[in-house]
Amino acid sequence: MDLDTLVDRARDALHAGGEEADVCAGLVRATGDPRAAALATCLALGITRTEAERRLATEEAAGAFDGTGPGGEEVLALLLQAGGVFVVDRRLDAHEQRIRDLLGAACTAYGAGLPSGFAVSLSRWFRAGELARAYRGLASRQRVRDDGDPAAYWSALVAAGELLPEGDGIEEARERCRRMAERHPAP
Repeated sequence: MDLDTLVDRARDALHAGGEEADVCAGLVRATGDPRAAALATCLALGITRTEAERRLATEEAAGAFDGTGPGGEEVLALLLQAGGVFVVDRRLDAHEQRIRDLLGAACTAYGAGLPSGFAVSLSRWFRAGELARAYRGLASRQRVRDDGDPAAYWSALVAAGELLPEGDGIEEARERCRRMAERHPAP
């Protein structure tokens, strides 16, 4: 199967609501060619070929390709997805960048490192411009680390929440951040 046909199949599957990892895994099963399947999935998402090839040439992607064998299509696709291979980077406007900056300030105030799985998800959400999702994720944290600054964390989230539009669970997350900011006032 040639690359154009693979891209068309990937695009059709994505438009039908398929997740990137599922689409890639299906193409691997259909072709037996994991690199072509991953490239086709990237191209179907709108990632340029140059950028897709760069992403697939990283050490992390090489490790995913080398570390999975026959029957490991789902594992391979999930590793590529977790590594950000399928993220469609989005340029933020000035308003969105302000929100992103406030969310970044909250991350800094959280303390010495977010839990690794959450940090990977947060990185993907930032790259994709999924600021509401990142906000909800940060707002759901139970507490900051011992070396963090709870007052700065919650106040940054309150400020970011004020800039986000209603919907997508933002109202509930915003209220939670306000309550937490009241519990952790600035000194």
